[in-house]
Amino acid sequence: MKKFKEDNMMCDKCKDCTNLSARDVFNGVCLISKETVSIDAPVCKKFVRADKCKYCSKYIASEKDSNLGTCDGDMVYPDLAGCEDFILAE
Repeated sequence: MKKFKEDNMMCDKCKDCTNLSARDVFNGVCLISKETVSIDAPVCKKFVRADKCKYCSKYIASEKDSNLGTCDGDMVYPDLAGCEDFILAE
C-alpha cells in the first residue's frame, strides 16, 4: 500500500476545489467566476483544496485499484468528502 499523495492521480483539478458546485459528472459552476467549467480542468489562482479522503494522512491507496483505498479499516474512495477525523497529509 502507498500513500495517495505519491500517486499521479494527486494532481489538483477543479473537482478538488471548494469553490466548485458540481452539476453532473462532467461539469460544474465555479462559485467565484460563476462560469461553467469542466470538473477535470486545471485549477486557477482561486483554488482552495477541498477536504477529501485522498488528501488525508489516514488514507492509503489500494495498489490494485487507484479508485479505492482504506482509512482505519474502512473501504473509501479518493474523492469522498473528508470526515470529521480528516487530517491533511503533508
